[in-house]
Amino acid sequence: MSPRLVDYTSRDPEDLVEIFNFWGRVDAPSVGGKLYAELAFEIARDPDLLSLAAERQGNQPPPNMLFAAVQYLLLGGEQHELSEHYPILAGEAEPKGAAFPKFRDFCLTHRDAIVRLVRTRWTQTCVLRRCVCLLPSFARVFSATGQPLALLEVGPSAGLNLLWDRYRYDYRGGPDWGDPGSELLLDTEKRGPAPLPELPDSIEVAWRMGVDLHPVDITDDDQVRWLRALIFPEHVERHAQMAAAIRIGRAHPPQLVEGNAVERLPELLEQAPRDAALVVFATHTLYQFPREAVRSLLKTLVSHGEKRPLFFLSMEGTGIGRSELLLTHYVAGERDTVKLADCNPHGVWIEWAES
Repeated sequence: MSPRLVDYTSRDPEDLVEIFNFWGRVDAPSVGGKLYAELAFEIARDPDLLSLAAERQGNQPPPNMLFAAVQYLLLGGEQHELSEHYPILAGEAEPKGAAFPKFRDFCLTHRDAIVRLVRTRWTQTCVLRRCVCLLPSFARVFSATGQPLALLEVGPSAGLNLLWDRYRYDYRGGPDWGDPGSELLLDTEKRGPAPLPELPDSIEVAWRMGVDLHPVDITDDDQVRWLRALIFPEHVERHAQMAAAIRIGRAHPPQLVEGNAVERLPELLEQAPRDAALVVFATHTLYQFPREAVRSLLKTLVSHGEKRPLFFLSMEGTGIGRSELLLTHYVAGERDTVKLADCNPHGVWIEWAES
């Protein structure tokens, strides 16, 4: 008997049970989320918490929204024993066990506040370590075209990954790259026998832009707190990286426009300088788009590719705790897609594909 397909926009309890069980079994462990894995299995058996998670907006993943709402309140100073289980708050290296009773009590005690949050916020996660996947991909385009890059990110959240060239990188088992004076270091494990593309000393960027339905304003402390709330509580290093990236972003603000990416894409593509290699990219964003919206976005890329060459770089999950990095080249009405790498959804490791 084939597994039952899960509708991630559903509010049906059976679907929510499967979503939280999958999160506990695959999604959270794949990125080192021990606390959320434990909680997800318990939530899947708790009708009260499932009904609370069901309050989120239809296209938002229920686990992300529920967990972020709780951590947002804790980061804001809500006093509760649950904070003892959050390393970022307790100052511990690992979460303590048996957190669920306290988590449940917190959720039911603060139900109204959580409902307001999950009904009005979005999963605007800005996973900085995904830049370790963007860098070699951009290097490949830069070397292949010999042109500076024009970058357009779909769903950039706060736009911090648009500032990828202001960070420094350590590919354990591979090369280092970036400004040694940058305060933000992103490291990853390079897996597999295939080498990364050669990383030039510098990669020129002529233009960069992001388009998001609700771009995050990094000068707003409340919006920054929501960004932090989307980070797993035991990922203390990621919280520190976010703080460093915010400081860099406030000094060098990324250019973001608000709006529907599908609707705004044609005009934004026209703004990109003609003497640059145009790269549209999205990392774990398209899964939130309705299918028709994804089709419309891809049609726009095909249409624009008839006017000028462009590349589309996508990083999306495969459903098995890993992501694929795909690069599609649109030129003269034709398109060619190559798989660049397998990678961890949070950039913890990358395995470049054999060329």
